[in-house]
Amino acid sequence: MVTNLRLLLISIFLIWQTNSILLYPQLVDYIDGKVINSTTSAPVPFATIKLKYNQLGVYANAEGDFKVAQNPEFQNDSLIVTCIGFKQRSLAFKDLSDKTSNKIFLTPMVYDLGEVKVIASRARLSGAAIIRKAIRRIINNYPVNPYSYIAYYRDYQKKENNYINLNEAIIQTLDNGFNSESISNKYRLLDFRKNTDFPRMNISPYYGLSDSHDSNNSNKTIPDAILGDQYGNELFILMVHDAIRNFNIRSFSFVETFSTDFIMNHSFSEPVSVFDNNLLLYKIDFEAKYRLTGDSLQASGAIFIQPKDYSIHKLEYSCFYKNKGEGLKKMFNIDVEYGYENSDDSLMCLKYISFNNIFNVMDSDDNTYFRVMDSYLDNHTNLKSTVVLYLNNMIDPVSASRKEHYEIMVGKKAVKIDHIQVTGKHLYIRLKDNDLKNGLDSVRVTVRNIKDVNGNILDKRKSIELYQYRELFVQEYNKPLPLKDSCYMQYLPLEKNCLSKYSGNEKYWMNTPENIKINK
Repeated sequence: MVTNLRLLLISIFLIWQTNSILLYPQLVDYIDGKVINSTTSAPVPFATIKLKYNQLGVYANAEGDFKVAQNPEFQNDSLIVTCIGFKQRSLAFKDLSDKTSNKIFLTPMVYDLGEVKVIASRARLSGAAIIRKAIRRIINNYPVNPYSYIAYYRDYQKKENNYINLNEAIIQTLDNGFNSESISNKYRLLDFRKNTDFPRMNISPYYGLSDSHDSNNSNKTIPDAILGDQYGNELFILMVHDAIRNFNIRSFSFVETFSTDFIMNHSFSEPVSVFDNNLLLYKIDFEAKYRLTGDSLQASGAIFIQPKDYSIHKLEYSCFYKNKGEGLKKMFNIDVEYGYENSDDSLMCLKYISFNNIFNVMDSDDNTYFRVMDSYLDNHTNLKSTVVLYLNNMIDPVSASRKEHYEIMVGKKAVKIDHIQVTGKHLYIRLKDNDLKNGLDSVRVTVRNIKDVNGNILDKRKSIELYQYRELFVQEYNKPLPLKDSCYMQYLPLEKNCLSKYSGNEKYWMNTPENIKINK
């Protein structure tokens, strides 16, 4: 905390710099739905929702919620709902309600390998052996030549059970293929908006790992975890966490470099058989080894592999920190799913990726924090010059009496402290130089680490615990886009990037699930 004194007048300014983009809302009516596990009544995250004839597809969010445009052309169509591990469900679009959220129940489909006809040698393979084969075949199963896709992107924060700061975009990705590192990919921003249906608060878009956790609490951090903030670009941060696409470079703890570290860092269960529609997949659960997590962390997940060609269809990964007596608390979660582009014989393409992590920010609306209310320089004829600070709370005399907590400057000259006195909410700092009152214009006082009687640190606002979500859902693959004006995305927050304009009849949804809206 730095205080400038100009005789008896002090002014303190807090400046927030904001940027705004004006976008027009989409005037579209939607039908809302929620996908639910029929056995457990729990939401089914990231289910695929497609129209059978109109070839339109969306994805449910992590809570199973989705919406589909209320279009007269869809009335004679069917809604097909699928998710790995569940039986496909088909509904007539005309039977869906436009008044309330439609609950769609999916039935789980999980089998022991003994119940499914598989090649015997493959059935005997361990989970680790199947994964090892799948990693070796990544170059065979995924595109190595350049390809492109257009996707709906969103990021937001979740505060308790409410969602804030929802940003949405339509993004074109130009991928050079799996033989090239993803850092060489290029992106175009086709549309962007700040969704004003949700509350907003000032939060930096930068990753800020050092600010996300209490550095004195090892339970809240992963040792040696390193991730650059991608210069504030939220999309680039998300794409770093696709361990399948980034199989030969470091992605995240404890997957690290997927091709070399994943098997070494985890213990694996025996595979069980699940289905994606009629497609057989092996589900292999895993857990990070104790030598990495110790007593403070737990990391686990599941990987889904097709035994015919050993293609990886889905990777689920979660890391928790352990609170003594309070159980597990999620640190971050990643879901990424791939699927065949056209048929079971085609190459694998990204369907969606979702990444969320916990972090803390200072509450800019906190007006109760320990702070200086007034300050002035007291020059009495028979007394040495004294800096007087008036604070809003009763001052802790022990922390306030330590001279190393202060730095006092007059111009470029440092002034030594003679004596410090605490009286209630007043702090008196007597200076050694008695001639400061002669020709004195200003004094700069820096105060650090003093506390009030309740232990609150000076100028430290309360923190807010949030979960940051970043998600990308692919809508279309390898379709040429007629561009009028084109520019590639830079290492800047999305709102500061230029928009590429295209012509034609292409329409891409800002597909925000209704349930994300704040409870009113």
